[in-house]
Amino acid sequence: MKVICAKDELIKGMQIVQPVISSKITLPVLSNFLFETEQDKIKLSATDLEIGVTCYIKAEIIEEGAITIPAKRFSDIVKEVAECNIEIRADETNQINIKANKSKFSIMGIEKKEYPALPLFDKENIFTIKKQVLNSMLKKTIFAVSKDSQRYVLNGVYFTVEDGIIKAVSTDGRRLSYISMEGVGKEIKGKVIIPTKAVLDILRLVSSNDKIEDVQICLSDNLMTIMIGDITFQTKLIEGVFPNYEQVIPKKTMSKIKLNVANTMSAVKQMALLTGDKLVADRASSIKFSFEKNKMIVSANTVGLGSGEVEVEAEYSGEIFDINFNPNYIKDILQNVDDENIYFSYTTSQNPVVITPEKDKNYLCVVMPMRS
Repeated sequence: MKVICAKDELIKGMQIVQPVISSKITLPVLSNFLFETEQDKIKLSATDLEIGVTCYIKAEIIEEGAITIPAKRFSDIVKEVAECNIEIRADETNQINIKANKSKFSIMGIEKKEYPALPLFDKENIFTIKKQVLNSMLKKTIFAVSKDSQRYVLNGVYFTVEDGIIKAVSTDGRRLSYISMEGVGKEIKGKVIIPTKAVLDILRLVSSNDKIEDVQICLSDNLMTIMIGDITFQTKLIEGVFPNYEQVIPKKTMSKIKLNVANTMSAVKQMALLTGDKLVADRASSIKFSFEKNKMIVSANTVGLGSGEVEVEAEYSGEIFDINFNPNYIKDILQNVDDENIYFSYTTSQNPVVITPEKDKNYLCVVMPMRS
């Protein structure tokens, strides 16, 4: 194999495939990526056996072939050489010769047949979604995914397509995030749990190409495939049954408070400075929201750290009411709200609070208060 490729093309390709490669490898070949010619382009592929990605970059193909190349070493070489076209050759002994201007390198690769093949997928159950919509749905749910390995079905985003509606849900048992959208064919169906690492990779990839507006998604029993232009991303799914999240969302609330997002975020950030480094479910780690007529007071009082309060304007005419929250939970929600204002809807200080944007009726979050 012999090819010539621009440095910036190689860097672009490596930025797409290299993050998939795990530092905790089970097979030596998994620290490599697959480098192969396909017509007049180079196809790059990487996998950790759970996640796989392929992409194409432009190149001059002098002699066709394929080889797996140590990812980190190759990436480091490409980054350090001069801005120029880079010649890459691989011989029958799997030696890879790299020539860039006056620099020359020789590294050892592994033959293609040793590299795990990425799975085939059913191209019939495919639907198209706007890239920005997918990006928004995943960003607005990933923060509430559980990190508890004992509750593995909560270690990802529950993604469903049914009756023309796409939904994304996540929960860690203390908070829940839910978003939905319409606009896919009613014949498309699927219910999958996307692992956290895969969600983060999808968010990275959908942000990598500003020219692509639509992405294609294919769902099957144990595999999710996403096509973003000439990038194909695949992930195995979390097996198991996601809990009935609908029963967690309060059907009725007693009162609703309207708050400005920016002002509320500022108040929460200020009072979070007076909480402990490690937030646990006790009063010392929480901040208190006190609601009075047309105002909210956010306060904190932590032994050994200090106390403080911030007053925020609110549209509220109910009874005086106090409730305690983990400030990080509130911050996570507020930074993912696109509206200027939000509503806090509640029943009692011990029951879940529903937080909804003023205008976006398809997004809501549920937060458990901390005990007072």
